[in-house]
Amino acid sequence: MKYAILLTSAIAAAILSGEPVHAQSIVDKVRERGYVSCGASQGVPGLSRPDEKGEWTGFDVDSCRAVAAAVFADSKKARFVPLNAAQRLPALQTGEIDVLSRTTTWTYTRDTAVRFVAINLVDGDAIMLSKALNVQKAADLDGLTICLQGGGSLVENALDTIEQDNAVKVQRVYFDSTILARDAYFGGRCDGYMSDGFAIAGQRASVAGNPEEHAIFYSGATTEPLALAIPRGDDRWLDIVRYAFNAMVWAEDRGITSQNVDEIKTTSGDAETRKALGAEPGIGEPLGLDDAWIYNVIKQVGNYGEVFDRNLGAQSALKAERRLNALPRDGGILFPIAFK
Repeated sequence: MKYAILLTSAIAAAILSGEPVHAQSIVDKVRERGYVSCGASQGVPGLSRPDEKGEWTGFDVDSCRAVAAAVFADSKKARFVPLNAAQRLPALQTGEIDVLSRTTTWTYTRDTAVRFVAINLVDGDAIMLSKALNVQKAADLDGLTICLQGGGSLVENALDTIEQDNAVKVQRVYFDSTILARDAYFGGRCDGYMSDGFAIAGQRASVAGNPEEHAIFYSGATTEPLALAIPRGDDRWLDIVRYAFNAMVWAEDRGITSQNVDEIKTTSGDAETRKALGAEPGIGEPLGLDDAWIYNVIKQVGNYGEVFDRNLGAQSALKAERRLNALPRDGGILFPIAFK
């Protein structure tokens, strides 16, 4: 009886504190369900959107598929829930999704509501405008009308900074989704369309009738650490999601790709590499996973460079530069956590 009273009190305290009560770990629920539920955008080229066959593709999609590869040894065991900016965090808090992989910036306020686990992409706010407007500097934005998705406070903050620092004033037109804001821009409703830089590049590459007619202006006011997030209160799930992503960065740093991982697994004499790829036992035990989980992520999804190139970089329609998303040896800030 005394134990029951103490347990009830602990649960009540957790509820009052705002922390979720997990009667069952997320990974156990995911395994029972048979797939990872991933929060995605409502359709941003290069990041997350379904193709003509309904198959979800994009950089954020592959970040979530890495989790499925780690848990199930099958990257296809991930399903995607399209969410707008206002829906994404509540979807995590209510358990509708297991992982949020949808251009969401890591901030203090958000991290006290959900749990961010890894920065998967560093971006900056940008505005797409007609080249005919000849916008060369922030002061040239004065009086223009800008379409944007409501609920994306960081984009609004970037506009605030532009206005304050440059003594300009823009007219903001809000929409329920980035798709509606984009369509309004291409339909002539606004002079510009503002969102994250990679999202803007994707829309220009895939939607614009003539991409060369549209310029991308970076505000320069912010650096956006876009990150993977999970519900609060589950350390095991945090570890799985964090290190599934880290496996891709680690692989690129080591020169391991989806094409050569089989050879390296059998020939490498490096102790960390052999253990990480499952040639030696033990890497899966701390996470309750199979020892081949890192191998499966790399083989089925690829290393970070492969994922970036096919979705956002040289092999994609966006042709975006990696900038800060490169490894330090290439001028970026991306680095892996060692599997030791």
